[in-house]
Amino acid sequence: MSHSIHYLPGRLRVRSNAFRCRPAEARAAQARLSTMDGVNQVRLNAHAGSITVHYDPAQLTQQALLDVMKDLGCAHKPLQANPMVAHKAGELFSKALMGAVINKAIERSAFKLVSVLL
Repeated sequence: MSHSIHYLPGRLRVRSNAFRCRPAEARAAQARLSTMDGVNQVRLNAHAGSITVHYDPAQLTQQALLDVMKDLGCAHKPLQANPMVAHKAGELFSKALMGAVINKAIERSAFKLVSVLL
């Protein structure tokens, strides 16, 4: 299930295919979240596949809201980035960038050499 989470203190928006594909679960999540102490407003946009919750951050946490959605089958915990993968990707990117810079420098040098010889 693909999803994205946008969070500001007091506002949580979750986009998920579940809200589009499983409207019964989405409405159940909206109803359940609306009854929670500290929740001020819950907006479900089934067309966009998102639910937005306005709440009091002094009473609720982002994780508590996500746990409720997860229990209802509408969201899951976001994947944690693997630091080794990020490090390896950074290494590969820097090698590719350096290779491109060196190739461009050689190409320009070759063009200058040819223009001088002609």
